[in-house]
Amino acid sequence: MEQLLPLIRSFADESRLRILDVLLEGDATVNELSARLNLPQPRVSSHLAILREEGIVTTEQIGRQRTYHVDAERIRPVLDALQSAQQAGSARPTPPRSAQAERLVRNDVPIRQARTCYDHLAGVVGVQLMDVLLARDWLVLDSDDGKRQHYRLTDTGRNALVARGVDVDGAEAARRLHAFGCTDWTERRHHLGGALGAAVLSALVDAGVATRSPGTRVVAITGSLSDWLA
Repeated sequence: MEQLLPLIRSFADESRLRILDVLLEGDATVNELSARLNLPQPRVSSHLAILREEGIVTTEQIGRQRTYHVDAERIRPVLDALQSAQQAGSARPTPPRSAQAERLVRNDVPIRQARTCYDHLAGVVGVQLMDVLLARDWLVLDSDDGKRQHYRLTDTGRNALVARGVDVDGAEAARRLHAFGCTDWTERRHHLGGALGAAVLSALVDAGVATRSPGTRVVAITGSLSDWLA
């Protein structure tokens, strides 16, 4: 499972998911992807570079054309697992981004990547972390009251987080919601909110994986989240 986080990081962008959906149908060039997805060629090339760096796509030179290929047998199960984790038993529609959030996503600024949402971790990294917790069955959907999805920490998840320095007992004793899906401002998917989310962020800071930027909501990822989760 330690290999899952880099894949999730690569999949944490809607445009990259759309590119992979096309490539799962068959090999394609940058021009073909750009035309099919109605995305600028430089943007497609940037996303493909990320996917190639992680070994998710490969290339083949045919004359002057470079085609991109994805190993469907390897990648499709991961995409299916992420989709199941994201849905987590609910088909509630995702609200659209605000104009400001759209600008942050388009410019991919640091506050989009990782930030605090009250006292828990949000942004791309927060969503990635939620995906891993669900994919590993450390966290499972407990109830949906129509306003929030509430999650329960499994025994495996409890042991795993305690081993990583998370104050699980303190989170459970807190007089507030324990663990719920908080819709991310920029990603429009869930990151982990509640007392457990706050305890996880505190553990990441204590471990040197995350550092809060004074005077801002930006969180710098200063260590390896993959190693912390391994």
